[in-house]
Amino acid sequence: MGTFINPAWRGSITLFLLLVVAFGATSARACDVVAPNPLASFGNVSSLTVASSVQQTSAQPNAGVECSAPLLSVLDTDYVNATLSSASGGQLVAPTGDAIDYDIFADPGGQVPLTLGTTYDYYNTTLLDLLGLLGSNGPIELPMYYRTLPGSAGNVAAGLYTDTLTVSWNWSVCEGLGIGGLCLGRDNGSGTSTITLQLEVLPDCVIDASDLDFGSAPLVAGFSPVTRTLSVRCTKGQAYSVGLSDGQHAASGQRRMASSGEYLRYELYKGASGLSRWGSQGAERRDSTQADSAPGNHDGVTAQGFIYRGIIDENQPTPSAGVYTDSVVVEVAF
Repeated sequence: MGTFINPAWRGSITLFLLLVVAFGATSARACDVVAPNPLASFGNVSSLTVASSVQQTSAQPNAGVECSAPLLSVLDTDYVNATLSSASGGQLVAPTGDAIDYDIFADPGGQVPLTLGTTYDYYNTTLLDLLGLLGSNGPIELPMYYRTLPGSAGNVAAGLYTDTLTVSWNWSVCEGLGIGGLCLGRDNGSGTSTITLQLEVLPDCVIDASDLDFGSAPLVAGFSPVTRTLSVRCTKGQAYSVGLSDGQHAASGQRRMASSGEYLRYELYKGASGLSRWGSQGAERRDSTQADSAPGNHDGVTAQGFIYRGIIDENQPTPSAGVYTDSVVVEVAF
């Protein structure tokens, strides 16, 4: 005799199996704002370096959003949109009012720029491939990268430069795929992350000091005074003073050049005709306001010139013939 199967039972079994597939593929939430207040720090950098080279950093631990949905495939209907706004118009600004421009990118190589006020979809295959996230099972941290623009404000003043970026997030991500590529659950959500960018600009100086050559003479009385100028350019707004060391062979505060154990006394004086010794301590130093060219000009762009004169002491015995040398350190204090 044949076996009778109630059609109602058959329908109940089929419905039960479909529910198992759907619930097994659905997670609690595909994306969420896990870092509402990321930090992007460029660190502590010399003003001269900031003016001449790109500084880079990224939002840590991420730009705000993390997604746990698998990226084995991305549906056309999936998106994670980010819209940026800046408290300072896309600039790092210091209390002095000085500013440093910067650019924003979604990838570390700078191939995907982000523009303030424009919505960008992070969930596109081009970016996900650049980030090496395609095929990942998560969690997926969405990054954001920043680069300063060298020369955007010349040599800026020292200080803490900051900006605050607000990122408005909006997403719709499939949480699981069923038979035929059907989305079995979708996470629709939104949130905000506030990213603090900061760069500490440190004071710095660049010195241009050429060698001083007295030439040659058969007797110490044959050496003429030599005049030179050394240039100093420091961070914008930075006052400073310049000192010259006593050299490698000084004795009792007297500078000396040396050759094979013999010495030739000499001295360095402030200005083209003065007789005030230029040294490294106290009043022997020269303040930036005492420069011979552009005195007190601290615009960070103009070099200030300090004239000095070298004289060989005529009141000494002429030493043996030879090449006499010394090394003097130019020291800038600020």
